[in-house]
Order: sequence, then structure tokens, then C-alpha cells
Amino acid sequence: MTVIDKLAIANNFDGIETLMQRIKLERKCRLSDEFFRNVIKIYGHLGGRINSAIETLFDMPNYKCWPSVKTFNFVLNLLVSTKHFDVVHEVYMGASKLGVEIDACSLNIIIKGLCGCGQMEAAFSVLDEFPKQKCRPNVRTFSTMIHGFCERGCIDEAFNLLERMEREGVEPDTIVFNILILGLRKRGRVEEGIELFDRMMLKGCDPNSGTYQEVLYCLLDAKRFVDAKDFMKKMTDKGVIPSYESYKLVINGFCSENLVENVDWGLRQMVKHGFVPKMGIWKRVLQCVFLDSRIANCYHIWYEEIF
Repeated sequence: MTVIDKLAIANNFDGIETLMQRIKLERKCRLSDEFFRNVIKIYGHLGGRINSAIETLFDMPNYKCWPSVKTFNFVLNLLVSTKHFDVVHEVYMGASKLGVEIDACSLNIIIKGLCGCGQMEAAFSVLDEFPKQKCRPNVRTFSTMIHGFCERGCIDEAFNLLERMEREGVEPDTIVFNILILGLRKRGRVEEGIELFDRMMLKGCDPNSGTYQEVLYCLLDAKRFVDAKDFMKKMTDKGVIPSYESYKLVINGFCSENLVENVDWGLRQMVKHGFVPKMGIWKRVLQCVFLDSRIANCYHIWYEEIF
């Protein structure tokens, strides 16, 4: 493997192919499944030689080495990640020829590929294949399909899949809820996104920083600026810092509703967490507090200190 690694570093992929053919003809050493997986990785990730990666997989029996399902799945995932969707099914169908027993990971990769190219009906067909292959779909299976539906704006279909997921005893995780909340927000259904967050908490599913940020954007989109302020306090209490854009939106919202004290809070929090307000924010703030000379003077001092 050392020789092959050196050839890879030198970008001499033709040299690797020549060496592999020589090894096959001489039959003087027995190569492991891990060895072939590394060669396939070199072809796929370093050399961009996807065809060589596939050929190496199917050539393994000629070296008296049969691929493990891990190596087989590596090739499937390589094809999906490089968007070679046209050959994924062909490789998948070659599993029996290679003596590979398909597992849940294999089917998940196929579903990922189908969702990636918008073939959602075909993805459902693969979902129905799980019991036939003596496998059970897992949270990754459903999250991939739910993401596929949300990406295409098919939110109701995504929630139907969530119901099926729960019926089949698969508990949705934080990633699933994040995908759904983002999907709802993109379709303007922000109140439903906020309600879903409450449902998530009731189920005992711990939110992550991405969850909090999406729910905050839902509150801001709904123009619930005071609620957004309270939510931002909860976020910071948990060590999650709202984004610069969040502070910008909430400050603009407070300005539009003439909530001067809240404007002051938002600006101070923004600076406290390391964000520097840009000129547009300062102009908006000064417009809001222009009639209050005391507060306006306070912001003038702030501006001078920061800049």
C-alpha cells in the first residue's frame, strides 16, 4: 500500500493501474478488503476516476478477495456524492454477483441518490424494499426522504412521512425536526414551525443551535419581535449565540414598532456578542430615537467608542 500511496501523491494513477494489473497476474500476495477500499478511495477522491473505482470493486474476486458490504457501500456513496446517479442502480444490482448482502446502509444510500435527483416515488419503492431485504428503515432513512420533500416544497408529504416514521416505531431526532422547521419557514408557515418546536420539546428531543436559530427566524418572520427577544435570551442562557442577521432583523423590528428600550437592548446584546453594527443599523436606530435627544446622544457616544 505504501507504493500505491506514493503513486497517488505523485498523481500517477496510471501507475497504480499498472501495478494492480501486475499484482493480479503474479498472484504472489493476498490482498485484503481494506486494501481495495483504500485503492477505490484513491481513485474516487484523489483521482476523480470514478470508472476505475467501480472497475476495482468488480475486479476484486479476480484477486481472490470478495468485497465486504462496507466497501460496496463506500462505492455506492461515492457515486451518489459525485452525482453519478445513472450508474448507482447498476452497481447496486451487482451486489449478488459480488457476494454482498445488502444492508440498511446500502438502501439508505440508494434513497439518498434518488432524493438527490428528485425521484421521490422511486425512493418510496426502495423504502418498501427494507422488509424484503430483512432490514429496518432507521431515522437516517426517513430524514433523507423528509429533506427531499422539503427541498421541493412538499411539506404535507414530509409530514405524512413523519407520521409513518412514528407508526413504524422510529423516533424522529433533532435533525428531522430541524429539516421540518426550515421547510415550514421557507413556505411561509412560520407559526407551524414554532408549534413544531414546542412539540419537539414535549417529546424530549433536545434542540441544537440550528434548531434555535430556525425557530428564531420563524418568530422574526412572523414579526413577533418581543417574543423573539425572549427567545434570544433563552438561547444565550444555553450558550447559543444568535446570528448577526437575527440581531439586525430584531433591531429593525423594534425600530418599526418604536420600541426604543428594546432597540437599546438589541444593540447592546449585539455588541456584547462580538458583532459590530454596520452603518445601516446605526442609521435605522438613530431614526427611531431621533426625538429622544438623551437616547440619541447615548448612541452617538456608542458609535464614537466602536468606530
